[in-house]
Amino acid sequence: MGRSDGAGSAAILAAAVGYGLSTTLSVAVLRQIAPADLLAVELGGGATLLVVTAAALGRLTRAGSARNLLLGILAPGLAFVLGDLGLSWTSATSGSLLLATEVPLSVVLAVVFLREAVDRTGRWALVCGFAGTALVALGAGRHDDGVATVGGNVFVVLSVAASAVFLVVTRRLNNDDGLNASTWQTVGGALGAAPFVVLNWWHEGSRLGGASPGSWWLAGGILVLTALASFSFNWGISRVEGVRAAQLGNLTPLAGLVSAVVVLGERPGALQLVGGALALGAVVLLVHADGRPAPSAVESTHAPLASHLNGENHDRRPRPRGPDRVGRGGVHHRLCHGARARR
Repeated sequence: MGRSDGAGSAAILAAAVGYGLSTTLSVAVLRQIAPADLLAVELGGGATLLVVTAAALGRLTRAGSARNLLLGILAPGLAFVLGDLGLSWTSATSGSLLLATEVPLSVVLAVVFLREAVDRTGRWALVCGFAGTALVALGAGRHDDGVATVGGNVFVVLSVAASAVFLVVTRRLNNDDGLNASTWQTVGGALGAAPFVVLNWWHEGSRLGGASPGSWWLAGGILVLTALASFSFNWGISRVEGVRAAQLGNLTPLAGLVSAVVVLGERPGALQLVGGALALGAVVLLVHADGRPAPSAVESTHAPLASHLNGENHDRRPRPRGPDRVGRGGVHHRLCHGARARR
């Protein structure tokens, strides 16, 4: 399998930054509105924005619409709802560390089910990225007074699993136009999250009516960032191998950490600084590897496991994918920074 496209990697990195920034804005706005309110604005407003934009540009088509609607129900719909529920019932430390497992879980799924290889650089990047994400999460958790519960942790794990499955399915099935795919996925996410929003409003009401103008501006910023990140992800993901796209997601917690310092005035601790440096190092390794020629032989310690699970001999190389099946995959997760976070 060839190396990932440099422009595709840049798009995935842009999406990771967008999700990291939206995490920080979410922490700020959730101090004044309920999670269901933010879901309604983010997914409902995002779906409306993308539909209008895609239709105006003549890019909204029925190609892949059913598939992307179903994918959207899984992520962002179900993944967002499960993540919000879990993070509201568990501590920031526990929730963050569980969310940090999304990158290695996605890499393992890509290796086993998509038969993608992890070379030496990728293995080092995986180790650095996971260690960095865990340290960032540990540092963020020090500011939270929540109590971890088994139920909350289960919901967080289910959210991570939904995002990882989304990676594998989209990597294998989707090669659609980025804007068209993002539009239908966000519409599906809004539809998937609608029952949760309605039930929450029914029992607890909404705080949107009394929200300040500043809260509306923050919610609008989250809406735009999420829409742009979704488009960037879907554009880049057809040009990037699933394993590499998953690892590039290490930039999300780093972007959240930096923006939390700038926007919320938080002071990162030593663990967060070390973790941010490791996460950035993992991204640098992957970006540098994009510029090197592909190796003549597949280098992966997981290839025998993948081929065995696919019913093949251990010495059989992964079959190259056709031109319409170039790398597809990605991760978008939100870590807890300060009081609360999403994804």
